[in-house]
Amino acid sequence: MRRTTLVAGVVVWLGTVNFSASAEAQAARRPAESSGAAAADGGELFAMTCQVCHGQAAIGGVGPALRGARFTTDFVRKVLQDGRPGTMMPGFSATMSAAEITQIARYVVQLQSPDGPAPPGLRGTPSAGEAVFFARGSARSCSVCHSVEGRGGSVGPDLMAKVRGQSPKQIFQKIIVVPHRSTDKAYQTVRLTTKTGSILTGIKSGETADAVFFYDTSSLPPVLRTIPKVDIAASARHHESVMPNDYASRLTLQQLLDVVAFLKQSSGDRSSTVTLADVAN
Repeated sequence: MRRTTLVAGVVVWLGTVNFSASAEAQAARRPAESSGAAAADGGELFAMTCQVCHGQAAIGGVGPALRGARFTTDFVRKVLQDGRPGTMMPGFSATMSAAEITQIARYVVQLQSPDGPAPPGLRGTPSAGEAVFFARGSARSCSVCHSVEGRGGSVGPDLMAKVRGQSPKQIFQKIIVVPHRSTDKAYQTVRLTTKTGSILTGIKSGETADAVFFYDTSSLPPVLRTIPKVDIAASARHHESVMPNDYASRLTLQQLLDVVAFLKQSSGDRSSTVTLADVAN
């Protein structure tokens, strides 16, 4: 699926649409087969079948948020009918009517428009965002690569200066709209090819006359390697970001707002919270 830019009222880009709901939960919540159920409002059907994983108004929960990617009704209908192979998302064609599937598909698409229903009272707070940013035991914690005020990793830049003066929406987009490429040459992605044929992708952290110090980002957390220059066959700039591209599905909308609030406060902004409207407008 192509990446799309965010528009007003469209909040979370979904990199992989997995609509993860268990078959058991689906069967337990399926409306009875009747003309009345088939004509039921898509929001009601969503609440009975999808909300258990995707949260109220699709803001995210066990499954990812479904707000913000500009899906077509036909695309959502097909996912609901066939499921997503390799994920927890089952197909609904055997347990829901075509009319019910269409109602849910239209509801999900409606959530992406400025007039779509927004969850009430959702706002991010710096203290909660700090906990997400520095989450222990997670290879994909923001602090594995980035630091704030000297706390955290050194693979990427300290974010306090990077986000200063940026709006909540700009920070939000840099977290979830990937790839975004750093203009700082110190953090450009590099691909090294060794004389034995190994290919390493990551970020150079320095070099001497004899060796290159290299953060290998092929897996997380990154590994700092020392590579003798005599072993390097080729070195070239790589045009893909090393930043993970799945934070929109790994973090809930609440957690994303929390992280934005934390970064804004760390950069000197006195605002204590970030609202849904702040990242949408």
